[in-house]
Amino acid sequence: MNGITVFDFDKSVTAQADFLQQFRAKLTVKSMMPFQRAIRLWCSPQCYKKISAAMQLQDKSQFTLLGSGDFHHLTLALLEQHQTPLTLVLFDNHPDWMPPPHKYHCGTWVYAAARLPQVERIVIVGLENGDLAGKKFNSGDVESYENKKIVLLPYTLVEAKIQQQSIRLESKLKQSLKAGVQEILEAIPTERVYISVDKDCLRSQDAVTNWEQGTLPLETVLACIQSIREVHVIVGADSVGDYSPPLFNSPLKWIGSFLDRPANALCMNSHKKASEINSIANSKLANSLGFS
Repeated sequence: MNGITVFDFDKSVTAQADFLQQFRAKLTVKSMMPFQRAIRLWCSPQCYKKISAAMQLQDKSQFTLLGSGDFHHLTLALLEQHQTPLTLVLFDNHPDWMPPPHKYHCGTWVYAAARLPQVERIVIVGLENGDLAGKKFNSGDVESYENKKIVLLPYTLVEAKIQQQSIRLESKLKQSLKAGVQEILEAIPTERVYISVDKDCLRSQDAVTNWEQGTLPLETVLACIQSIREVHVIVGADSVGDYSPPLFNSPLKWIGSFLDRPANALCMNSHKKASEINSIANSKLANSLGFS
């Protein structure tokens, strides 16, 4: 990894003074504030095209920070810049694998990523929020699951139904870090790996987001990343899940946000406290990717 880039959509990362200071020599900040409300949660193909053009990286081997999880669909714009086969390893509390209508949506971007020719497999670790439970599973990308394009490794047990078939999904991470890491490594078919971390999979003491959070310890995620680095080439990485209040111009986005996320998402913690906690998480993620 050669550098750190902050695409500043919502001031959530640029408020983290300690993180910025620690990595100032390797860090580039690009203001994207004019796009904030248009891109949050979802965007039109025309808007995505503009954003994607603005996010082109001269050096693609970057740890990129995108701000709130509301912008996670922009991982697509980063993946599209890679041309050779890779595996996406995603740490997330949500599968983000719903089929469109909205292709550029924080809840559908994994479905779109699974159809990129350069993405050989997507390994999702940390799922806990219930999006896969029971018949809900059938609302997601069942096709990619069945053809093993998507591998699901929830942090806690998920009992799901695919049509009439019952399945049980659970990673080994909670029972054994060593076995859980090995399970992830065995699921990666390519030499090249892209890592994406949504901090909403983490315990609340390790990160503060504007979504409901899981119980995955940050130290477990760091150990997974470090183990991947030992046997694979990490060609890029990003993180979302830094705290910012969900603000929109579109009434549809206000409604969608209200229905999808916790009722206290506008004021979950003081911004200062959230910045302090997330600054530590981002610093540790950067360290795990080889930055010091």
